[in-house]
Amino acid sequence: MTDRGGETTGRRPGGVASRLRAIGRDRGGALAFALVVLVASVVPVPGSSGGGGSALGGVLDVLPAGVGLTDQFHLVGYAVLAALLVPVTRGNRFGPLLAAGGAVAFGLGIELVQAPIPWRSFALRDAAVNAVGAAVGAAIAAGRARVSRLTSDRDGGR
Repeated sequence: MTDRGGETTGRRPGGVASRLRAIGRDRGGALAFALVVLVASVVPVPGSSGGGGSALGGVLDVLPAGVGLTDQFHLVGYAVLAALLVPVTRGNRFGPLLAAGGAVAFGLGIELVQAPIPWRSFALRDAAVNAVGAAVGAAIAAGRARVSRLTSDRDGGR
């Protein structure tokens, strides 16, 4: 593409418009997933009412000491959320850090929302697991994006 003076700019025609569409899709995906996490965070968890004889009792006995029933959901859920936020922040030098920070802040907000719900509770442990998941997810997504860019550059943008 050339600028008004006839000089080559190195940009493809429609590049800005396609980038804006991609950011809109990225934001939509991250927002939709965040909504799923919010809903899943406020509904009752089977066996969480404190009553004995839960159907999950056998599962709890198999988990390693110190690992809660929902830890893996927190870890994976916030890793996915942060990974979905990384493309939204592309173009920013601190994009992956912002994505992880956004996911951590969202997780802390969810914990605050859970505090007054009778079948839920505020748990700093959950917020910490969310933070670990967000850091892992943002790092993986940033690494994948970097590899993709390097591969694309090596192949001449094909």
